[in-house]
Amino acid sequence: MSNSLEVIPKILEQSLNPQFSNQAEKELRSIENDPGFSINLLHIIASTNLSLPIRLAGALYFKNLIRRKWLNEDGNYLLPIQDVEKIKYEIIDVMIKLPNQLQIQIGESITLIAESDFPQNWPNLIEILVGKLSLTDFVNNKAILLVSHSIFRKWRPLFRSDELFLEIKSVLDVFVEPFLKLFIELDQLTDKSKDNEAQLIIYFENLLLLIQIYYDFNCQDIPEFFEDHMNELMSIVHKYLVYDNPLLIKESEDEEVEVLIKVKTSIIELLSLYVTRYADVFEPLIQTFITSVWELINNFVTKQPKFDLLVVKALQFLTSIIKIPAYQSIFQSEQSVNEIIEKIILPNIMLRQIDEEMFEDEPILFVRSDLEGSDFDSRRKSATDFLRELKELNSELLTTTVMKYVNQFLSHASQDWKNKDTAIYLFSSLATKGSVTNVGVTSTNVLVDVVKFFSDNVAHDLQSSDVHPILQVDSIKYIFTFRNQLTKDQLTATIPLLIDHLNPSSNVVVYTYSAITIEKLLSMTNFSQGHQPVFNKKDIEPFVTPLLTNLFNLILKNRESPETLAENEFLIKCIMRILNTCEDIFTERLTTIDHLLQILKITAKNPSNPKFSHYIYESLGLLIKYGIQQDPKNINMYIEHIIPGLLNILSEDVQEFVPYTFQILAFLLENYPKSQGLPETYKTLIQPLMSPAVWQFKGNIPGITRLLISILEHDPNYFVESNHLTPILGVFQNLLASKANDTYGFDLVQSILLNVPLQSLQPYLNNIARIILTRLQKSRTDKFVKRFVLFLFNLTTMKLSNKKFNNTDAVSGGDFIIQLIDSVQPGLFQQIYTTFILPTSSILANLQDKKIVNIGISLLLKNQNFVSHYSNLVKPTIETLEKNLQSYEGIVKSTSSATSSAGSTSTSTSAFPTHNNINELDSDISSFGSNYSKIVSITNPSFDPLSQIKNNDFEAIKSTILSNIPR
Repeated sequence: MSNSLEVIPKILEQSLNPQFSNQAEKELRSIENDPGFSINLLHIIASTNLSLPIRLAGALYFKNLIRRKWLNEDGNYLLPIQDVEKIKYEIIDVMIKLPNQLQIQIGESITLIAESDFPQNWPNLIEILVGKLSLTDFVNNKAILLVSHSIFRKWRPLFRSDELFLEIKSVLDVFVEPFLKLFIELDQLTDKSKDNEAQLIIYFENLLLLIQIYYDFNCQDIPEFFEDHMNELMSIVHKYLVYDNPLLIKESEDEEVEVLIKVKTSIIELLSLYVTRYADVFEPLIQTFITSVWELINNFVTKQPKFDLLVVKALQFLTSIIKIPAYQSIFQSEQSVNEIIEKIILPNIMLRQIDEEMFEDEPILFVRSDLEGSDFDSRRKSATDFLRELKELNSELLTTTVMKYVNQFLSHASQDWKNKDTAIYLFSSLATKGSVTNVGVTSTNVLVDVVKFFSDNVAHDLQSSDVHPILQVDSIKYIFTFRNQLTKDQLTATIPLLIDHLNPSSNVVVYTYSAITIEKLLSMTNFSQGHQPVFNKKDIEPFVTPLLTNLFNLILKNRESPETLAENEFLIKCIMRILNTCEDIFTERLTTIDHLLQILKITAKNPSNPKFSHYIYESLGLLIKYGIQQDPKNINMYIEHIIPGLLNILSEDVQEFVPYTFQILAFLLENYPKSQGLPETYKTLIQPLMSPAVWQFKGNIPGITRLLISILEHDPNYFVESNHLTPILGVFQNLLASKANDTYGFDLVQSILLNVPLQSLQPYLNNIARIILTRLQKSRTDKFVKRFVLFLFNLTTMKLSNKKFNNTDAVSGGDFIIQLIDSVQPGLFQQIYTTFILPTSSILANLQDKKIVNIGISLLLKNQNFVSHYSNLVKPTIETLEKNLQSYEGIVKSTSSATSSAGSTSTSTSAFPTHNNINELDSDISSFGSNYSKIVSITNPSFDPLSQIKNNDFEAIKSTILSNIPR
């Protein structure tokens, strides 16, 4: 099919019709790799002869094409190289001329290209951007500055490095002078246009981007240019911090955040950076900005939601100021404390109408924004952080003052329930010492009694149905927050009360917070008892059935809408935690599995919440794992019960679920008795697993590799008998060729070598060695070399089968790796050993890797083939081993000491034996995509070489070392 300027617009037009959109997508994908397609698409977007919807469809497809096809994991262009060069040459000129809606999409495309190509493969990008800036055309400037900021903001979270500073310097050398001129010019233009709303808006949109770029340029260190021009630049910054113009902020507008508010917010964010990072340089100006920010909060800001982020940033700025000793006196007098509480704290922690509306209309959003430790910034949380920091200056004064307000609000609770809500929130903020972490409050203000306050003012609301739902939430959240301060008996007594709130008639926020709190209670560990779980399986046994029944009823009440059903990941996470805590005492496994498969079937129609989906599969894994521990014979039952549902997901190609499905399939087979042979279902999977299509999604690769390995380990002869040996070796070759996937290539070939009889592999061994060594020679990375060395030493610790269909004859792993490498070229092992193996053995960071390598080296020293053929390597091997073991011993002692020290101040929040912190898992599953999410509950233990070593091996190693130590 042609990819001409005539054909592509017709396909794009078809894509706008839902009836033909899928077909149009397929047609575009069929030609997107053709030379000229991408550049023609860019020209179509630029064409003013086409309708805006067609051009927008083209812009969206272009952006997604860049995201998918610009570079692969190995850093190679997937589009024709001539198109790549033409796109980079033309795209900025195209973007500048586009209307705003299209400009945004192409600007994002430029950012995507810059992420991979700048600065190495697009060195003149900044010169091109700066060359397009103008002192008169601020419509075009906005587009250029928007792209520039999107490129520069990537510096903000990065660790400092020479490479990063060189990149920033190269940009500053070109950009700072035009930046200063634009800044000054905009300041003058806003004065001249103070009565022209349209002009003011475009000028302030440019000013906003310049303030954001100001932050970008200073985020790692303060450049000399900005230090030299600080007074000049900061005088303009201050002007717009206090600037007011009724044309730019409409009091009647509640929702839309006007550009002036955004400018002030970005200015305060910049000020916080300077206060926390460059206070010594910024000191002469700090007092001026403190006064202005204070006045801004008190006089300019209203309770309208559009000011929320501005208030949050202002409170964060003031919180930063408290930490500077020179300014702490401002906050320490009784008068200032009262003023702060009345004018700053109370107005920002009191519930607003907008909060109540969110509570009713967007309950899950309310929970996420209210939850301690979440990523959402809110007025309440920022005011709380400010109060807690203030408390560190004079705890007694602040406690006395705040408790006066707490008691005052409690005394008026009968008049308005909001007074009690404010009192509880204010007390909780006061009682907490430090920040609230994921494990709850670890220490409290000794001047208040959190348990007594709970008994006197909170407990009643937990049991009462006559109070406002927000007060019920307050009571539940109090337990959530201060769970470490309550005894196990007290916490156990609250569980039935929390279960009572897990019913469809409860408010959504109430039952969601109940589920969250139960999950947190079950994840608690004892600080003083080696972080053992507070609640064990016997403790939870009486509650398991009502808990699971209520939680599944809550989830499935929204079964008509997949998106709504999957919205509340807190419910399924609670189920996961219950299953993990009750371990093998739970008996209703098949019923629970049916519920989970039913939920999967519904959400498969439109997977919308990656965390919800992940917790379903974690729950399935837990049910299978503990069910097998309960009775290994149950594996047949689980295979028969679960696999049909999983295969249905595979057949429907629900891509979001496919990586999980492979992991469950692998785990089931790993626990299936080898004596029963390879199940027919798995035999039928082998052929599809070899097809290139299933490997094109990188998220599939770890799961497929694990599944293939489980099949190999279960019945390696099936690959020989069914002529699948060549295809699986082809899979290994493709994986090893990829810098992103070479680790999985090593995993697969290691399993092949350890499981398939060597007699059957003999014709392939030379090619396997050549493939690995060619990659080592031509395109190795540090990661590849380390994995290569681990691969060799993993094999060294094993015995490899040498008969066709039995394991009675075996080859030493040490002999095997020497013969494997020398099969490519006689004597090559010595070169590889001295160049890669020995040096790499000393630089591995992972303790398990160090153990494998050191044991592998030790076994080589007892290997007669090694000692006789490569006797000159024995001495450097012993010296390296001695150095490695000293290093290993030091790291073990250091790690043990650090762990012991950390144990007195922190706690683990997960009972999963293979994962220390479920929140680390959460950060990996924040969005669907091509990334792989491991099911923690069924993770395989790391390979431990000690299981392969016999006592007489150690004696032989010791003898070899002693006989070769220089006297």
